[in-house]
Amino acid sequence: MEKITIKEYIMLYASKGALILPSIQRNYVWEQEQICKLFDSIMSSYPIGHMMLWDLNGKSIKNKGLDFYHLLSHYDEMFSEYNQKLENPSPEEKFYGILDGQQRTQSLFLGLKGYLKLKIYRARKDNVNSYKEKYLYINLIGQPTIDDDFNYEFKFIADEELENEENKNKFWFKVGTILTYEDTPKLEDMEEYKLLSNKEQERAKLNITKLYQKVCKDTNVLKIDMIPDDTTYDDILNIFVRTNSGGTILNKTDLLFSTIVAIWPEARKNIEDLLDVINNKGGQSYRFNFSKDFVIRTMLYLLDEPVALKINNIKNNITMMKENWKNIKKSMEKVIEVLRYAGYSNDNLKSYNAVMPIIYYLYKGGQLEKKFDNDPKEEFKKYLIISQMKKLFGVASNSTLASVRNALVDEKKNLLNKNFKLSDLKDVTIVGNRNFLVDDEIVDGWFNEEKNDYTFMILSVLYPCANISNIIYHQDHMHPESKLLLIEQFKDKRNKLANLQLLPGNENEIKNAMDLQEWVETHPESRDIYLPNCDLSIHNYIKFLDERKKLMKAKLLEILNCQKS
Repeated sequence: MEKITIKEYIMLYASKGALILPSIQRNYVWEQEQICKLFDSIMSSYPIGHMMLWDLNGKSIKNKGLDFYHLLSHYDEMFSEYNQKLENPSPEEKFYGILDGQQRTQSLFLGLKGYLKLKIYRARKDNVNSYKEKYLYINLIGQPTIDDDFNYEFKFIADEELENEENKNKFWFKVGTILTYEDTPKLEDMEEYKLLSNKEQERAKLNITKLYQKVCKDTNVLKIDMIPDDTTYDDILNIFVRTNSGGTILNKTDLLFSTIVAIWPEARKNIEDLLDVINNKGGQSYRFNFSKDFVIRTMLYLLDEPVALKINNIKNNITMMKENWKNIKKSMEKVIEVLRYAGYSNDNLKSYNAVMPIIYYLYKGGQLEKKFDNDPKEEFKKYLIISQMKKLFGVASNSTLASVRNALVDEKKNLLNKNFKLSDLKDVTIVGNRNFLVDDEIVDGWFNEEKNDYTFMILSVLYPCANISNIIYHQDHMHPESKLLLIEQFKDKRNKLANLQLLPGNENEIKNAMDLQEWVETHPESRDIYLPNCDLSIHNYIKFLDERKKLMKAKLLEILNCQKS
């Protein structure tokens, strides 16, 4: 490939789809500020690094037996789109596999031919209408300030935002339209230009000329190294690992994932599809944030291997991962049923590592084709609460995972019990002399918690009849918060666990700020199961807390008794 301009480089994909990504490449990870910095570097005549391309054609791609993917036409912040696979290229068709420069190439394309679909400020994350298409603009009269890290003002803007107050005194030019010009754009015909001062007009002309030159004419902006078609895939992998260390640095998981995909090409799509399902991508009711790292470590865990991400450990188990993928996938999908039953989502699941032993049980215990009854789910709920309340997987998590796995199986790696039992873990000792045991002192400490995700976990086990997977439950203040705030000696204790109950959202709205005594008298059907036998007036609040704590604490010690078979 001769020296080419940015425009010619981008049009290789825009018009011909010739720029492609080998499956060893990770997903797109740059933020919009990084894209703006790339274009600022181009305008500032700063070097933007080399692009390394693999010279290919359709025939050689087929002969190599590797998967390749197209660039993204746009990036959607809500759905984190994946690249589409290149399907059935014709033998003579020309392609260039991007070995180094994927993030920069993709950013150039999104800035010039695509767009970002980004969330509107302060809008709801889970609403598709909160996300708008935004295109890259340059403010042609912008000037750097002392505090700026930019020499030029680039910004992704939605059409309706151009009329915002902050944008009215700027001369925004959509960067991608520069590709449509055969010469430097004439600004004189634009109404916005006519409203500028003479000095601003000079600056706008200077900047539009520079933008046109850098994108459409200058063949020295891009530095391209070409790798010949006959280079072996092993050599390509070595080149890829050695060169991908700039920009947003490839982490260990990215490089190990490349190793997996090199031997098992379908792994990329398999894992991405699985993550879509278990993270409920596009769903409204709940979300999780399981990662590639989690999937890879879980596969090792299910194969009774150390979960440390080491290259030899990965290489030695790729074939087993591939052969067992069907059941690995099923077990990871089925664990969502457990998590939803226990009322978890990404908002309150504090330790994803704690989920691995449950997946292990599902995978090993012959549960993949069966419908759960509630007994094992309740045991899992207890296990999750203790794991997270005691933060058992926070330090030395690999060691903790190994200890828990060893406790679940015999020397032949068969499960000890048909049904998961919390008591299986009674003898597990973790780094720092931590364990799954719950005693009087530990539960006492839980009652110092104020209304938060942890108190919801505790309440979920105290109210086993609450259908939290299908009904929205609130952590309701038994004595209303608004009234406790008015009493000096009570206001700092209003959010204590002993003043909280689980109440369906619709009931909580009815209850609102009603006095506890009145609520009990008028809604006997909603009488709390831990209601103490004492004066329920608000002036007896401290006594109420003490008495209710005793009832709740006794039940927690009974339910979470790890020693009990």
